[in-house]
Amino acid sequence: MHAGRDEWAGYGLVLAAAVLWGSIGIAVRLISTAGVGALEASTWRAGLAFAGALLAAALTQRGRLRVDLQDTLLFAAYGFVSIALFFLAYFTAIELTTVATAAILLYTAPVWVTVLSAVLFGEDLSRSKLVALLLAFAGCALVARAYDPAALRLNLPGVLAGLAAGLTYGLYSVFGKVALRRHPPLAVLVYALGFGTVFLALGGMASGHPPERFSPSHVARALPALLYLGLVATWLAQWLYVAGLRRVQASRASIVATVEPVVAGVLGYVWFGEALDPVQLVGSALVLVAAAAVQAGR
Repeated sequence: MHAGRDEWAGYGLVLAAAVLWGSIGIAVRLISTAGVGALEASTWRAGLAFAGALLAAALTQRGRLRVDLQDTLLFAAYGFVSIALFFLAYFTAIELTTVATAAILLYTAPVWVTVLSAVLFGEDLSRSKLVALLLAFAGCALVARAYDPAALRLNLPGVLAGLAAGLTYGLYSVFGKVALRRHPPLAVLVYALGFGTVFLALGGMASGHPPERFSPSHVARALPALLYLGLVATWLAQWLYVAGLRRVQASRASIVATVEPVVAGVLGYVWFGEALDPVQLVGSALVLVAAAAVQAGR
């Protein structure tokens, strides 16, 4: 059974989101160079994305933002787990291990999504989906150079942080699927990002690193990259992904989104001259095959 027109549109939205997410590494590197720390960057990333979503909702969907107590609790959990905890877990994994190790562990996310979606939503566990899942994970591992010991720095806290990043990233699709049953994509983003921003800001204040500690010089140097990270690579990308989730299964969307590290590798080559070796190119091809297989049939 092949995908219908609406489902194809959903895959296109997910792919567009993955392309934008693939540019996050460039923005993060520019922000880090400006002297902005991980927690501060995470807080501003969520805050700017929330501001963008809120403005768009105020202009286009003012009457569709009302939620009841049950939905408020859902969005609070969504923001805490899949915005605040995810951002922090991923940055922590990078700090404790390496970018490659963190990326490999992050892309256990489709496994979590596939299992949870089968249990919670009754999504199928077809052979083609499982093969695509295996190809996608293997491809991501090759793109992240899992075969090169020098690219890895394994330790228990770092591995646990990476697995937590994968789980919380995976739960983004699960929470989103539930929230979309009652609310439009933009409203979902407003509340998820709003709660995520609050939790990150509270975490920053509790740790002695509130967002206002940015020096004016840091803000000036980091502002263009922060605006891009928050408004384009986060708000716009998440809106595209959530809109895509309305049309496709959560498990299939998460597999298609694994093209993100491939895009990151290409942009790293174009922007920083970071060449991909032949094995990484094979990994990129595996990811693209997996994404195509998921879209082509069931």
